[in-house]
Amino acid sequence: MTTEPPKNEYPQLSIDAVSIALIREAKRVKDKKQGELRAAYTTADLRGLDTEAAKVAIKLVEDGSEAIDAYFNQFKKVGEYIGVMGKVLAPAQYEMFGPKIGPVPEDERAKREGRAAGFSLDPETSDKSNPYDIGSIKGQQWLRAFDDARQERDSIMSMQPPAPEGAAAKSDGEEDGGA
Repeated sequence: MTTEPPKNEYPQLSIDAVSIALIREAKRVKDKKQGELRAAYTTADLRGLDTEAAKVAIKLVEDGSEAIDAYFNQFKKVGEYIGVMGKVLAPAQYEMFGPKIGPVPEDERAKREGRAAGFSLDPETSDKSNPYDIGSIKGQQWLRAFDDARQERDSIMSMQPPAPEGAAAKSDGEEDGGA
């Protein structure tokens, strides 16, 4: 009896977080394993990740806060220039970043940081990586989010990767057609 892989019951954002973690890990070890990075991008694309956007996000995080600031300043200018050319932005375009733009409460920030750490594939990242006092509210939020994300990550990684379109699996008795 074969065990079926778990069904996808996670939001796309969780699957995207795992895909990004896989890409970042493949980039980290790409000199040792040449095909890993290409495979990570292919799998991520099949799982629904916008790989071009992910490439930009990964590079911005690697380059640091100044690069992120410069990118969003340019993004803001693009919006202004669209307006200068007479195009009125729709409310959905203004609201694309969601209702929470700007700083968030410290416990919410700790939760986001813990979730990001939980999706990491870096072997150095563990629950001991919590930057907050374990007895504090922020420390507990970080740890809870880390544990939840780690469980999601492990479950998503155990799912069968999606097959490329047109690559239907052959059944055991099926043979290639030939003359």
